Amino acid sequence: MDKKFINMQGKKVAYIEKGREDAPPVLLLHGVPESALLWKSIIPVIVSCGYKVYAPDLPGFGDSGKFDQPSTWERFDQFVTEFTALLKIDSLHLVVHDWGGLIGLKWACDHPERILSLIVTDSTISDEYMWHDLARIWRTPGKGEASIKGMSNRAQFLETMKKEIPNSDDETLNDFFKVFQTPESGQVILDLYRSGNLDTVKNYKEKLQKIKNPATILWGEKDRYISSKFAGKLQKEGLPHANVHIIPDAGHFIHIEAPEKVNVYVQKHFNQLS
Repeated sequence: MDKKFINMQGKKVAYIEKGREDAPPVLLLHGVPESALLWKSIIPVIVSCGYKVYAPDLPGFGDSGKFDQPSTWERFDQFVTEFTALLKIDSLHLVVHDWGGLIGLKWACDHPERILSLIVTDSTISDEYMWHDLARIWRTPGKGEASIKGMSNRAQFLETMKKEIPNSDDETLNDFFKVFQTPESGQVILDLYRSGNLDTVKNYKEKLQKIKNPATILWGEKDRYISSKFAGKLQKEGLPHANVHIIPDAGHFIHIEAPEKVNVYVQKHFNQLS
């Protein structure tokens, strides 16, 4: 999965681009602490269905430079607008995971006319969601900085993540690690989590319901960061027409843990659009 690079406002943005030039565009947004390599087992399936994939490393993650400004939720939302404008992507199919969902779903709610279809994986904008333990640490001044520093040992990070994400490989995990390399790079995570005011998502339930195009919700049964109960809540409250599938015996990183199971539903989603 070779990456391309573009310059956006003086900053390097890395992204994966695969598929025919004239194929309908699919935008994939990863979460924390991830990169575009999260999707490397999923991308070939989407391309085989006749679509063109754009999967950026969000600024500060993977091989993309970080913002000059604080890396807030609002700034990442703006990035999606800037990235799609630069690559001349108008209407698109959106696939999101984790923080990519908070960013992407917010963006979709503000631009429903641009969403051709939607796949949400292990992510929600429910105002009933409570931050998981690590998120609460990252949101706490002092504790968050200490946590990021503690994750800056590459060998220890790889060992921990291989236990956290079965089937993960060194290439992907080394890409994920890049955001933890220095206190400056790790600040991206702290900025993002500390900007995450979940009270604001109360305004988005009604907006999400305006997205009437096909939607699929995929979730790991054993996700310990965002409970799989939020899959049903997202369907009930925001996307009542969505198909919901819970991936058995999988945790939060379903695209790596169980790609063959995820790809069945990804392929079904895109094949039904044609």
